[in-house]
Amino acid sequence: MAVAEGFRHLRVDANGEVLRVEVVSKEIQGPDVAKAFIAELTEAVGHDCGKPLLLDLGRLRYLSSMGYSALFKVVKCAKERGRPVRFCRMHEDVRVGAEAVNLPLVVAIHETAAEALEAFARG
Repeated sequence: MAVAEGFRHLRVDANGEVLRVEVVSKEIQGPDVAKAFIAELTEAVGHDCGKPLLLDLGRLRYLSSMGYSALFKVVKCAKERGRPVRFCRMHEDVRVGAEAVNLPLVVAIHETAAEALEAFARG
């Protein structure tokens, strides 16, 4: 995955059928970090608008409430643009929080990137 210009928390790979965005930070905590994270995710969703979006959360170990809000925003922005969106490789600690805020009700969360890519291929 290529590191996008100016992104501190993300790596973006637009070289395929799916726009792959990997969260490279281990934690998103505190309002300033969360605001930067939200801004980066919003910008990433704007890249290659016609492609489905895969958000890889495999490195992330802690996500604040503002971070979860950012994930909901990503899903909303993608859906408003008519882009399918899926998440993958969510760490168990982050998944517990995601389930507490009902994130799996609005976006499919897959164990692996391969599973998510297969799901995109199936439609």
